[in-house]
Amino acid sequence: MMVVFFAIKEENAQQQRDRTCANLIELIGQNCHSLVVDKAMNEKYDKRLSEFFSQPQYQTQTALFLANVVHNPQKFVIETSAPPEIPPSVLGQIPHEDRYLVKAAMVSHPIVVTDERRLRNAINHKHALLGLKAITPCEALELAKDT
Repeated sequence: MMVVFFAIKEENAQQQRDRTCANLIELIGQNCHSLVVDKAMNEKYDKRLSEFFSQPQYQTQTALFLANVVHNPQKFVIETSAPPEIPPSVLGQIPHEDRYLVKAAMVSHPIVVTDERRLRNAINHKHALLGLKAITPCEALELAKDT
């Protein structure tokens, strides 16, 4: 989820000006890729995106993201299946605040794009068990350029 907010703010995790995530979201809007979320993540998106509307400097980027991605059913897919539980042998390795994200990803098995090293390493270390792969925003941008 943070990738979207980095895109809207046009910055990276270190709060430096960086358009990597913004460029990634633009490419997703233009090509065949999509964002997959479950109901819980969708609610989190709604809540956080509404917070951006109270900040004038982010209103335009937020409105564009909503128009080009969230309100486009080809680009923003809401997974309705109930997420499985994270296997107990993996649970301790996944940061507590990111467990909902991993559970949601275990339903449709998208590529998880995250700037959070601990989450990325935990997912990739248990790739076979989770059926997931995690990459950085820079890696995702390159992948989106290729397709």
